[in-house]
Amino acid sequence: MNRRDQLIIAREFRTLYKVADDLDRRMASMFLSGTVKEVKGNLVQLEILPEDSRTGKPFLSPWVKAQEAAGQSGSHLPVKVGDPMRLISPNGEIGSQSLAVRDGYTDAAKNPTDKPQEEMIFANDGPVRLRGSKIILEGEIHLGGEGGKAVHRIGDADSDGDTAVGGATKVYAL
Repeated sequence: MNRRDQLIIAREFRTLYKVADDLDRRMASMFLSGTVKEVKGNLVQLEILPEDSRTGKPFLSPWVKAQEAAGQSGSHLPVKVGDPMRLISPNGEIGSQSLAVRDGYTDAAKNPTDKPQEEMIFANDGPVRLRGSKIILEGEIHLGGEGGKAVHRIGDADSDGDTAVGGATKVYAL
């Protein structure tokens, strides 16, 4: 093999190594876990890595959309600072095409229920539990939309004379 052929082969190997390194970097950036650092409307900024000891600054994502269900069965459950999320960047490049989705339970954000058959929704720190055919509401119950009057407070008697006492939760069967 002459010197020219050796240089061509060496150049091809360098090219392959660069491609492999780029693919490794992109794959490592496709799914990153972090916590919500700041919220602006439907956009969030995630803290992906904690403060760097050299710079004193954390590694933050750009402002990205927080995923919500849309369409006829849409939902809106706003995220809060500190919530665990996962930054998804389909092509491995973190940027405007990235999307923040809710992450699973962590030591800092534990499962809110220890009952495997219970569904629980937290909204503004007031849980709603769905247990079989029962809905359990904790806190004040308001009807009538924004500014509606409270129709039942935990501890108050309701129209059937039952009372939820001592901070207990009144359970209504459907």
